[in-house]
Amino acid sequence: MIPLPFNLEPIDEDNYLISNFSGFYSFIGATDLQSLIDLGYASNKKMAELEDKLFISNQEDYTTKAALLTSAVSKKIKEALSFNPIFMIVPTLRCDHTCKYCQVSRASVKANGYDLEESEIGDYILLMKRISTPPFKIEVQGGEPLIRFDLIQKIYQKAAIELGEEAFQIIITSSLSLIDDDIIEWCSSRNVSFSVSLDGDQFVHDSNRILPGDSSYKRAISSIKKLTDSLGRHRVSTVTTVTRKLVENPESLLKAHEEIGIYDLFVRPVSHYGFADSIFKDSYEFDEYKLFYTRLFNLILARRKRGIHFVEHSAAIHMKRIQTPNFNSYADLKSPAGIIFNALILNYDGNLYGSDETRMLQREIQLDLSCGDSQRFLASQNQYYAATIASSFNIVKPGCDHCVYQPYCGSDPCQNISEFGDPIGETPLSSFCQYHKMMFKFIFTELYKSEEGKEMLEEWVNA
Repeated sequence: MIPLPFNLEPIDEDNYLISNFSGFYSFIGATDLQSLIDLGYASNKKMAELEDKLFISNQEDYTTKAALLTSAVSKKIKEALSFNPIFMIVPTLRCDHTCKYCQVSRASVKANGYDLEESEIGDYILLMKRISTPPFKIEVQGGEPLIRFDLIQKIYQKAAIELGEEAFQIIITSSLSLIDDDIIEWCSSRNVSFSVSLDGDQFVHDSNRILPGDSSYKRAISSIKKLTDSLGRHRVSTVTTVTRKLVENPESLLKAHEEIGIYDLFVRPVSHYGFADSIFKDSYEFDEYKLFYTRLFNLILARRKRGIHFVEHSAAIHMKRIQTPNFNSYADLKSPAGIIFNALILNYDGNLYGSDETRMLQREIQLDLSCGDSQRFLASQNQYYAATIASSFNIVKPGCDHCVYQPYCGSDPCQNISEFGDPIGETPLSSFCQYHKMMFKFIFTELYKSEEGKEMLEEWVNA
């Protein structure tokens, strides 16, 4: 038998994880692995699995199986290049919070010149209709978008006319500090949902998300309860940005969610954009994040035994990539990157960008990274997009090409530019690599060593 190309990494002292370009993986003992590399053979009980998963081949079938691996890679790239973006829109960059980890360098509530012109909205809706197909997902970003709730209403009205009310949904990303009964009543009869930051208990949340003269946490909790009571729990989701204070107390995050009756989490580390880079860049190491996440996972596992079922969707997405390598709905885990293909965002200034990260990067490096405006999609005319996408094929990217997690991982050229000044960056040193490698290694370890952990992860995939 002849070995086909694969990558490997130790899973413990005596066993390894191996994977190939098609996304197949296997756990193999050190003795079998050495025999596989030297002789193309392993123990009898492993041979059939390794052959079925394209790790080995006999001489006669080698060309065919090598072609199958190549075909799998081609299929993944074709799927990743499919154009199905979330259409984001920023009605205002103004915000009533002064969050320490803000990624977009918000503007003061009283600032002028940071609101979208109403005339841009209709043009953007028509652009969506022209370049994509239903169903459309429209995500309203900020600043704090509820400062210009009137523009959110205009977005909905224009979309209902041009796209049809059944053809789109709107997600409002908000702190909920400005929500009131009139807004809730307006949303009740429309396909509108909310994404809200919730970073732990009051101490943790208010330490990060500062609302002058009030408690951001108390406002968020009371508003979430109003929304879930009026609209249903399915219309509210939370996002947690992990900072130093939460690293030290993962239990607080679960208790905060239990208080509002929401058992779905999405947990992420601090990014390297906006104010976040300078303030939190050195707040914790990824080894500490791994310890935090392990503790959080075990706390969720313990609650599961008591019949309390949380779902952590970041791990669920990573798990889905492992089970279905062609799953491409999450931009961070795409190769080539999801710039343009997964997101377009109309900024408050009328410029169009190929990702939210590109919008953030624009403010850092003071170069034109736009790909058009509310009327025109002109990505092909800005060399930034061709260069970043071309640099984001992780199968040939230094540091990624020999990584066992490469078939499941993605690429983030925007973050590389932010951290290193170029779209390729230094993979092992990048926060993107450290975070996703940590997540994949954690999940594969659970799959290998823990029947309970494996069972919960498999449940999360379908949650």
